[in-house]
Amino acid sequence: MSKLRLYISTVLHLKPSQIAFRIWRRLGGRTPLSIGYVPSPALSRADITNIPALPELDFDPVFLSRFDVATILANRIDLLHHAEAVDWKTSWNEPLSTPLWRFNLHYCEYLLPLAKAYLDTGNACYLEKGKAIIASWIESCPKTKGGVAWEPYVISMRVVNWLAFFGELYDDLYSDHGFIESLNRSLAEQFVHLSQHLEKDLLANHYLENLKALVMLACYFGDDRALGLSLSKLYEQVQEQILPDGMHFELSPMYHKIVLEDLLRVAACLLAHGEDADETSRSLRLQSMCDCLWSVERDVNRTPLFNDSGDNVSKGKDALLRCAHNLFGIEPVYREVLPDAGYAMLERQTNCGVVKVIFDAGRPGPRYAMGHTHCDALSFECFVNGEPWIVNRGTYAYQDRSRLDFKSTLSHNTVRIDGTEQHECWAPFRVARFSNARLFDCDGHCAKGEIVLRDSGAAVRRSISLEEEGLTLCDESEPGLHVEEAFIFSFGVPDIDGERDLVNYSPDFGLVSSAAHRVVVTGHNGLSVVRIPFPSSVSKE
Repeated sequence: MSKLRLYISTVLHLKPSQIAFRIWRRLGGRTPLSIGYVPSPALSRADITNIPALPELDFDPVFLSRFDVATILANRIDLLHHAEAVDWKTSWNEPLSTPLWRFNLHYCEYLLPLAKAYLDTGNACYLEKGKAIIASWIESCPKTKGGVAWEPYVISMRVVNWLAFFGELYDDLYSDHGFIESLNRSLAEQFVHLSQHLEKDLLANHYLENLKALVMLACYFGDDRALGLSLSKLYEQVQEQILPDGMHFELSPMYHKIVLEDLLRVAACLLAHGEDADETSRSLRLQSMCDCLWSVERDVNRTPLFNDSGDNVSKGKDALLRCAHNLFGIEPVYREVLPDAGYAMLERQTNCGVVKVIFDAGRPGPRYAMGHTHCDALSFECFVNGEPWIVNRGTYAYQDRSRLDFKSTLSHNTVRIDGTEQHECWAPFRVARFSNARLFDCDGHCAKGEIVLRDSGAAVRRSISLEEEGLTLCDESEPGLHVEEAFIFSFGVPDIDGERDLVNYSPDFGLVSSAAHRVVVTGHNGLSVVRIPFPSSVSKE
């Protein structure tokens, strides 16, 4: 296929402003919070009590389990299932591992396990290590060097973790005037830089992260003008990015949780600033976001793998819901259908335990931001007693030769029509032409959806029924179409007819678990009915 045609098709999805800002940024232009405005944070007004500590999030057991503080003390950092020996004087600016790994190194999330270890043990080595890591970043990453350290998204993630580290250890840090002065000078510099380099060309979760960080930094430095400007734009993005049913519009369960954490942290700052609790919760759509999270992840033991998702990036469901309850008294409401996102949840008690099916018949994502889109329309995952049984293959990595394979149609439990991919995912974060799907019925134990293929207009209707003894899938199409249906099992492979092979399965970023078994069934004469009995026993992946 012509690379030029792919570029043109991709660009046609974008907002005109995105194209203009992309060109402008490539030319070295600034993309400020407000034209002509540059914040001037006063170090004397910096106040960590304006940023409430949220131990429910900072010390989430799911999050902490990803780190070994002993290896951090030994200058070895394990991120996304890849470990590197780190020289804190030089490694910040070295091409370690992949770009995503280097981004995560600069996020500094591993400061929080050090903070928890210090609070639990009282051993000062953990406190001093955290301080030394921050000091080394400040010394080794001046703004003049640029690079990963000063990417807007990276700043947006890092400053939150620095503030959380300070907030959790305030009683032990506030008297170290030299460290706090250095920290505040760096935070002020990052605040100003970020305010002039917002990711208005990318938008979506990147832009929301930028605005979240600006709101929190404005609260920290007591800058009411910056707070007003950034908060008004953040509210606009919440209205655009959080669908009426509560799902984040990129339709990734992982990014939904990341954005929910962002908004909970913003909400805590606004409460400390004296804002009304009910109005804050409504404006940030926290109730509907929690409803969505609870509906999708109740009775499942890992993050569902739709679009770009993995189980080792966001905070866990329980920590997020606990934080929302503690801040606002939110009690999540279970919903069988998320009509705007196109998700349906089927659940019942069976002879083999509680079985839950998550069925995705939604759009690929927002037209202007489909970088995290997979070819997973009409796909589903099935969990038995919480354990993933029928699974999508996951994401694995953003910068890897297998990236497009993991995004492909037959890497998901869905249908491929005439050998054509559902969407033209032609580069790691680029989609040209795309198909459309819709959810049109769900009655608790049965859901129905339809996909209309890009260009040809060929359609397949799928119904999925959760029955006492197993699942029944029915796919209907025009008789002349060649329809393939993929089913991927992490264990308990049933005896169904089809071509079988082993495929890599990646429930976490950077991790390929034991190979999953894929069965591809070919439909005939416009109708295919596949019955999948439940496994006789449940094993963990």
